Amino acid sequence: MRPLLLLTLVSCLASAQGFELERLSLNPGARETWLAQTGDGLEAMRLRVSLLGHYEHRPLLYTVDGSAVGAYVGSRWTAHLVAAYGLHEYVELGLQLPVVLTQSGDDLSKYGLSPVTPTALGAPWVTVRSTLLRQGEKFPIDLAISVGVSLPLGTAAAWTRDPGAGVALAPKLGLGYGFGVVRVGVEGGVLLRGAEVLSPASPRVSDEIGPQFSGALVLSTRGLPVHAELAARLTVPFTTTGLSVEVLAALRYTFLKQFELSVLGGPGIGKAPGTPAFRVLFGFSWTPDFSTPAS
Repeated sequence: MRPLLLLTLVSCLASAQGFELERLSLNPGARETWLAQTGDGLEAMRLRVSLLGHYEHRPLLYTVDGSAVGAYVGSRWTAHLVAAYGLHEYVELGLQLPVVLTQSGDDLSKYGLSPVTPTALGAPWVTVRSTLLRQGEKFPIDLAISVGVSLPLGTAAAWTRDPGAGVALAPKLGLGYGFGVVRVGVEGGVLLRGAEVLSPASPRVSDEIGPQFSGALVLSTRGLPVHAELAARLTVPFTTTGLSVEVLAALRYTFLKQFELSVLGGPGIGKAPGTPAFRVLFGFSWTPDFSTPAS
């Protein structure tokens, strides 16, 4: 019975459409926080461009009868080009373009699985955010709503494209409140995408990828030479995949007013596909000042 089940499972995996493995959604504008969209939209005519290197450890495990037997993706290095521009005082356009530089996993050939495709373009995300309230402008909090759309440019064999048409939709609501040098932010939203069962022949389905709720709570500093963030991110799937939690920290250092160095990362908890044991990011940002000096 087991060999027949295994052969069926391998056949299903071989024909699976795949899904977008990357679960981390950065805040392109990052006026206050990298780790969540907390109502902190950019001002008009403000541009921010970032390049980040990203390492994930064991983000996709392969299971048989509910037990992990190896990492289908054991390590993944990705470059993220992230940009945001303030189209209007209350409208921001964002972009996140991931490129998988290299990824590899355990030898699972005895299960009939081929190695994961090592390099690929990830699914780009285009985001439009509208700032509804801004703290200090007659309002007590920052409040914004955003809608992100992923473009179907990834590769299923590299786990960089969602099922079906490869398009996902992510509406989010974020709010923030600052007092002194401390700021608290909250984000909540849903990810709407096609569903995919990674092991449909298994007696107990526990790895169905699909729509999910995501939330985040962020504590950060402001007005200091070194900006610090601490975030807890929760993902609750609408499918049979287990929930996951990530605890992430970030440090950002601004110099020469327009440049910033960032490092962030932390552990992941849970068995949901795409939740790494830990992730680390590091990079560089540029926020030019286009304002015209007063004459």
